[in-house]
Amino acid sequence: MNREPLFGMKPTFLGRQTTLVIRNFLQKKYGLDGKTEIPLTSVNSPLYSGLGLITKGKPGDTAIGKGLVVGSIRMGYGHHRMALSVYSHSIAQKITTYLHDLLAIESAESEAIADIDHGYSYFSRLSAEMGGPVEWLWGQLMAQGNISSLDLSTQLAELYKNLMKEIPKENPIITTYPLNGQIAVANNFKKVIHLICDNYPQHYLLVPGALNLVQTPSAYTKFIQMGVSKENLAYGGHWVSEDLVTNAQKDSETRIKRLDSGKKRRFLIPIGGAGAQKGFVTELLETTKSDLLTKRFFYFINTGDHTKVLNAFEEYLNQAKIQFETILTWEDMKQFLARIPLDSEEPGNLAPVILFNFPTHTEAFSATDVLMRYMDVLVTKPSELAFFPIPKLFIRRVGDHEAASVARSLELGEGTIECREPKQAVELIKLFSESKETLLRMNERIIKNSEAEVYSGSKKAVEMAN
Repeated sequence: MNREPLFGMKPTFLGRQTTLVIRNFLQKKYGLDGKTEIPLTSVNSPLYSGLGLITKGKPGDTAIGKGLVVGSIRMGYGHHRMALSVYSHSIAQKITTYLHDLLAIESAESEAIADIDHGYSYFSRLSAEMGGPVEWLWGQLMAQGNISSLDLSTQLAELYKNLMKEIPKENPIITTYPLNGQIAVANNFKKVIHLICDNYPQHYLLVPGALNLVQTPSAYTKFIQMGVSKENLAYGGHWVSEDLVTNAQKDSETRIKRLDSGKKRRFLIPIGGAGAQKGFVTELLETTKSDLLTKRFFYFINTGDHTKVLNAFEEYLNQAKIQFETILTWEDMKQFLARIPLDSEEPGNLAPVILFNFPTHTEAFSATDVLMRYMDVLVTKPSELAFFPIPKLFIRRVGDHEAASVARSLELGEGTIECREPKQAVELIKLFSESKETLLRMNERIIKNSEAEVYSGSKKAVEMAN
């Protein structure tokens, strides 16, 4: 393994000076010394049996034991969704597994990281709602992760080392956010595997000193061209949770049967972690109002843990006199899904719009993975969901880096172009509802991709770690 800082590459002089200024500012503002140890313990996940959630401990608490550590961060839903894709496989294999969320460890370090995340979420929402120059500027910023930004991140990882100091260094670590991996390397863990998100290679997504896995062959080639050592890079496949990987072919075959029998289409529309799609989806509802009133198709909208977004949708649907049902708990969702298996007819009393909202962050993003198996089409921005084994209709991206994820899905034949405006998405929704040919081809491609283990990246990562 190449252990050289930044893979032997050098930031610019101005970039290095900027890094030092930012590091010194954060160090002073939050009192970060990189030396004060933070005691760690774990508690059982209330949602996933077999998963330990690492948290700040106190004297007398049980220390972290041997097992696989999955590193992530509560920054939107994407990185935690990637983490779920990992620990769902390790739990299925009966491997002792811990989740280490940088923002779950009460400390000055996590406070500093959280403040940066809040800014990211705010500007993501702003760019999606305002569009135009604001969207362009945010898109440009999200595609500028050069070697200087990687230098800054690794420098900050040295300040945040305390967040992982109490974890046994023999434990293998699989990270889904670069800062987690960089902190693990700074703490000299013996085996660090990092899963790179998206399909747009940028230096700041990398973890020097670790094995970096990418989702696509094109990303692998690009990173090599950018100067990353082959010792530190490998192609894994898509980061997809165990239940969806295991049932990808079966679910696609069932969707094909639904197409052949003329069943009404089910569209799953998840709201992202920053809550940035509210305006787009509201216009989608308004534009397809007549179709919803006649139950021409069904929308299943997961508003995650965004209560304000849920309330806005409920207010619109009430004003438009469109029938809807709201599901607010995990148990209620399970009972609801028992009524509508993918291979059955829709109940006559099923509302054309079903809204979901959950009290916890974990339930919010996990619900989309669960709901996916019951749907015909996923309507999503090109986030990490762009890599999942289900026909996809892409709506407006948040950040220009997400365009490359659309390109990957088109390459595989299981997704649409990006619909920048709601009216474009409506055209495809109506096409999918009237004709079966496009969806049929998408499902056939998913079956072939599944046979080629395209969606098995997280499964392979777990195998590499153990």
